[in-house]
Amino acid sequence: MKIAFIAMSGVRAHNPELTALGLTLPGFVDRNKIIASLPSLGLLTLAGLTPPAFEVEYHEVADLRRGGELPDDFDLVALSTFTAQLKEAYELADSYRAKGIPVVMGGITVSSLAEEAIAHCTSVVIGEGEPIWPAVLATHVQLLILQEQELLMRRVVVSWSGESWIC
Repeated sequence: MKIAFIAMSGVRAHNPELTALGLTLPGFVDRNKIIASLPSLGLLTLAGLTPPAFEVEYHEVADLRRGGELPDDFDLVALSTFTAQLKEAYELADSYRAKGIPVVMGGITVSSLAEEAIAHCTSVVIGEGEPIWPAVLATHVQLLILQEQELLMRRVVVSWSGESWIC
């Protein structure tokens, strides 16, 4: 099973359009660029808690419009975002779900807006993700097994030859 950990890490204060409008307070823009460059410790912790039987990839997305295409060969996507990128995170989650890839969302903003977020993902983690990550993985592994069994059942063609069943 391959899991993507995707951090929506951009801080809009370093956006050139906002800077052009006058967001140039001393140190403010530089500080926000530094904050935006920090990795998502929550997602990295979850990746570290993931058993070795799982393949993990970590991706940071500062701006979907400039980031190009993200891979889509995942069995599960874990997505965390800053409030400033919530709508983009929803778009990304929607795109993965449209491809049949389950999405788990978490983080402070998603925890606060769980009812809104669940419309865009398969699961919402409210609060700290570390204690329940094993249960989240177990649930999604079970769902994947059920989906694979259903696909196998659809592939089995049964017909009556007149004397016996042919599979």
